[in-house]
Amino acid sequence: MKINRILFETIAVTAITLLGMLLIPSAKTLFALVPVAYLLIERHLRKRSWGELGFNLRTFWDDLRANWMLFILLGFVIQPLVALWAKAYFPSFLAHVQDRLPFETGISWGVLLPLLAFSLIGEEMTYRTLIQGRLTPFIGIPAAIGVASLLFGLAHFAPGPGLIVLTDIGLIVVDSILYGIMFARRNNLWVVWLAHLLGDIFGLLVLMSV
Repeated sequence: MKINRILFETIAVTAITLLGMLLIPSAKTLFALVPVAYLLIERHLRKRSWGELGFNLRTFWDDLRANWMLFILLGFVIQPLVALWAKAYFPSFLAHVQDRLPFETGISWGVLLPLLAFSLIGEEMTYRTLIQGRLTPFIGIPAAIGVASLLFGLAHFAPGPGLIVLTDIGLIVVDSILYGIMFARRNNLWVVWLAHLLGDIFGLLVLMSV
């Protein structure tokens, strides 16, 4: 009964979040906070440890070393390469990505970095801790990573020409699959979050320079 209840809660929170984000884009930030609030409240009520949510700071360095290849790929390589590829061969896709970025043009790094850091903690809690983590006992690790990654891609949907939108979502899904593999290996949200943060920072630096 408890297991079924947790599955029901996971599906309900995920549905409310994604439908709200897609149907009411102006309230996207508010709906993105729903899974975070749920996880924090649920942790308190069910007396879960922070480690159960993936916040394993004590094992951070061991977990990073275990994922060092993926960490480098996601933190320093993929996003800058995609931006450079788009500039050279797919400029309309590059413009689409730049237009869907949720940050104002000219925003200072002193404001951007904290916003990015906090928003990515929320994203990783939603798609790794909640969706991937809670679905894994029911459907297995590969399927849970796949579901979480597909939903992660859809959450970043921005209207545009079909090929551009599919390319955008497809690349996001691939990134998410790699994040999901990192999380599945060591259950450390901090490692995944840092790789995501560094990837976005270096990606933004390239986007701002092209």
